[in-house]
Amino acid sequence: MTEPKPKPDAGPLVGLNARTEPGPGAVMGQFRFHGDAIDGGLLLDTDLPWLGGDLATEYWCVDGDVETGQAGRLAWACTRDLLLLSLTVPDDDESISQRSRQAYDELIDFLGESGFGHFIRLWNFLPRINDGPGDEERYRQFCLGRSGALEKAGIVESGLCAGTAIGTRGDRILIHALAARQPGIPVENPRQVAAYRYPRYYGPRSPSFARATGLGLADGRQGLLISGTASVVGHATRHPEDLTAQVDETICNMQALLEASAGILDCPGLARFGPESLLRVYLRDGQQWQAVYEQLRQTWPDSPIVGLEGDICRSDLLVEIEAWHQG
Repeated sequence: MTEPKPKPDAGPLVGLNARTEPGPGAVMGQFRFHGDAIDGGLLLDTDLPWLGGDLATEYWCVDGDVETGQAGRLAWACTRDLLLLSLTVPDDDESISQRSRQAYDELIDFLGESGFGHFIRLWNFLPRINDGPGDEERYRQFCLGRSGALEKAGIVESGLCAGTAIGTRGDRILIHALAARQPGIPVENPRQVAAYRYPRYYGPRSPSFARATGLGLADGRQGLLISGTASVVGHATRHPEDLTAQVDETICNMQALLEASAGILDCPGLARFGPESLLRVYLRDGQQWQAVYEQLRQTWPDSPIVGLEGDICRSDLLVEIEAWHQG
């Protein structure tokens, strides 16, 4: 008889929630997609058109006081337990691999100085993400620079966190990072090859992210930060050029990831999205938004959903979904 595997530690115990409206608690950061921002916390731009849905802003709320500041081109907000960073980098003639390497070096150096040593969520918004042939594609070059910075810092596979990389039509690179004093718990999807183990076919360096990050919440629940998830099974794109089928496949991936997370984090409440979850949908063709929204509503009728128009990291992917979830 084999011994049972020990359950992982709960991760950092933090007071964190993402909401459609501010409060309770203080606003640490806000992704404003449409309309006016409120006072408080960092304003986290995406440079993506808002398509509609159930919210115009995501409010990332925390327990306790929030302190904010600026360090060069890095804006930050922190509590006792969490650090939120926002970095804006001009997208000029320098190669994006150099730009991403420098940006991640800057983020990692700040983490080391601040005492918040562990990324738990990263968002990357990159102009013209699919431009360039073969290994010169801008996303592949971004992955090359990012992985160099992470390796230099000694951040190995077990230290990778949830992440998203989406293409914009803007002229700046936006990177937002959420960090904690203790590491979160990486979760992989049983239907997918871990992104950091993709074969060489997808570029000189594999993408550096986990499918999700779990963390213990101060109220005793478990939080789950879910990476951008698309119609990929194993490592291959499924259903090229068929948006409806890609949405269905993405739903299957999400459900498999939720079930895996519920088991790994020993929290049955994580197995299904609910009213306190937030789903963010990135859609290559914004004119298809209403049909996608209605399709997702059939599976998740009570979860807030927002749509943004942006390019997905693979040119044959039409849609990607990320989420905040708790159980």
